[in-house]
Parts: sequence; structure tokens; C-alpha cells
Amino acid sequence: MAEPEPRERILETAYELFTRFGFRTIGVDRIVAAADVAKMTLYRHFRSKDELTVAVLDLREQVWTEGWLIDGVAARAKTAEDRLVAIFDLLGEWFARDDFEGCLFTNSLIESHDPTSTIGEASARKLENVRHYVEGLARQVGVADADGFSREWQLLMQGAITSAVCGDRAAAQRARDLALLLLERERPS
Repeated sequence: MAEPEPRERILETAYELFTRFGFRTIGVDRIVAAADVAKMTLYRHFRSKDELTVAVLDLREQVWTEGWLIDGVAARAKTAEDRLVAIFDLLGEWFARDDFEGCLFTNSLIESHDPTSTIGEASARKLENVRHYVEGLARQVGVADADGFSREWQLLMQGAITSAVCGDRAAAQRARDLALLLLERERPS
């Protein structure tokens, strides 16, 4: 198998480092050393560290949101209501893994200290895309206020992730229990 091209090595290395340690603590020098490329090679592919960080957030959306969350939920549940609940089952499995690192989108938004910055906007947009996925499921269920419901559901998701980062590995089950109450409240009669 051929070694990845320099751009992919840089992106994969930054992804791994940013996911584990955050983007503010990881400098370009550490990325180029770990990716085994010259600094000029990094800047040939990414004009700035911010541009690289946004590319990492895009990759995270592909890997985590689309490839893990949405695909995982679809594989587990057939109905929209069951898919909503399955989100917390997946989160619970993620929290139990040794490599659980929390939400890169939330972490990057917080680290950026500015929701209007390039990284802040990209992070907020990725979180919004997760919420839109939930909103779509809520519409399929027939929830009258799918927008408001999706915001509450995302609060449960993000709260569970934060609690798991703080050591509560049962946070997904706790959030799932609350989500079932929310679903019961919003279920069309």
C-alpha cells in the first residue's frame, strides 16, 4: 500500500493531534514533524493553521457526523423515532471507548474564543449540521416544533458528551432517559 500523499498525511496528522490535544496547543512545527513533511509543504497545501484547522473540522464531519453518527444510527434503527433514541446508544458506546476524546466541534468553538472567527464559524456550522440531522428526524416523527425539539435534543447530546469528558461514562444513558421523556412530550397524539 502506497504512503499517503503529503496533503493527506498533514491532514490526518493534524486530525489526530487536534482531536487529542486541541488546535491551540498544537503548533505547525509539531504537525510537520509528526507528518514528516517540510513546513513549506504544509503551507503549499494549507495557507494557514486556521485553514488546516477548518479542513480538519471538515474531515471530522465526514468521519464522525456522516460516517459514524448518521450511518451508525441508520444501521441500528429503521424508524425516525428509533433513530433519535439510537443516537444515545451510539454515544454510550463511544464514551466507553479508550480513545473517547469529546466533541471536536465544541472544543474548537470554545478554543477559538470567537464564534465569528474562521474556526469558530466552522465549528458552529458543524454543530448546526448535527442539529439539522436531528431536526430532520423530528420532522419525520411529526414533531410540531422540530426546530425547538432539535435544539433541546442537541442540548442533551452535548451535555452527555461534556459529562462523559468529566468522567460520567453513564451520561449517554442518563441523556437517553431524558430524551425519551422529551419524545413522549412531543409525540403527535
